[in-house]
Amino acid sequence: MKRGGQVIYSGPLGRNSRKIIEYFEAIPGIPKIKEKYNPATWMLEASSVVAEVRFGIDFAKHYKSSSLHQRNKALVKELSVPPLGTKDLYFTSQFSQPNLGQFQYCLWKLWLTYWRSPDYNLVRMFFTLACGPYGWINFLAGWQKTSIGNKTQKDNTGDLTTIIGAMYAAVLFVGINNCQTVQPVVAIERTVFYREKAAGMYSALPYAMAQCILWWASNGQCINSFGSFLYYISFLYFTYYGMMTVSITPNHQVASILAATFYALFNLFSGFFIPRPKIPKWWIWYYWICQLAWIVYGLIVSQYGDVTDPITVPEMKNSTTVQWYVKNNFGYEPNFIGPVAGVLVGFAVFFAFMYAYYYIKTLNFQMR
Repeated sequence: MKRGGQVIYSGPLGRNSRKIIEYFEAIPGIPKIKEKYNPATWMLEASSVVAEVRFGIDFAKHYKSSSLHQRNKALVKELSVPPLGTKDLYFTSQFSQPNLGQFQYCLWKLWLTYWRSPDYNLVRMFFTLACGPYGWINFLAGWQKTSIGNKTQKDNTGDLTTIIGAMYAAVLFVGINNCQTVQPVVAIERTVFYREKAAGMYSALPYAMAQCILWWASNGQCINSFGSFLYYISFLYFTYYGMMTVSITPNHQVASILAATFYALFNLFSGFFIPRPKIPKWWIWYYWICQLAWIVYGLIVSQYGDVTDPITVPEMKNSTTVQWYVKNNFGYEPNFIGPVAGVLVGFAVFFAFMYAYYYIKTLNFQMR
């Protein structure tokens, strides 16, 4: 074959490559092979692009018009008709293993790949552990110890905002880091998936399920410093969000740009910098579809939704309770924690489904 995938010779080589040498030597202008010269080297030189330009010949067209090509076509036609009494090859299934076996193989392969990627794991774990002490420093800085029984009293809304901001920053920074670091890993695996799928090693569905379950299990390592389901599910859907952006883009560089486009919107409509009651009505719809807003909702309500300790609000003469402030300033209902958890799980499932659907079934970014 020559450049471009066009066939210039298909036939027997013969003893000492005699057949192919005779074929090319019969073409007008092609020099004879020298004595004791390597036939493979001579053939590459004789059929090069330079030789085509020099002799004004297209080897692909010459082959198609040759008697050798006609004999090959006749042979293919003859062999395509099965002899009498024979049957076509038949297999009960397309793959050698059932779906469960394919899933186990894919999970095992991806698990080994995961643990053999220290550049991905170490960066992600270090970043998570580094955000843990940062959050605790801000957490402790916002508290002031008093001697009123065994309670810890927050004097004003600034202290409470500092504590909430520490939790919010931990979720945002670790979530974005999870999203960005998973993208090149998934992009590389996509190339391997294309090759192995074409070879018939496994179908698309077991592979997609194995990859989603792998990241579901691996993200559990990163919640040891927080110990919270809300943190875990937020890290998980950020990871799935990064995977989804890879599935709809040709490479991880474009996926990183696409994902970063929405970081500012997530931050703006999270409900932390601009509480929900202060968001304009024509923008409130984006607040409800912003996954970061739901995690902020869950974190604040789960930690302070039932706290009745007194707190000083600058606009009020008398102190009020933390529960009242959370409800009236942020618009959070203490009894809404169940639906919040359900919505967060729904976001993770949605991103995983979109990743599997576009990555496996719909889009194909193969370059050849």
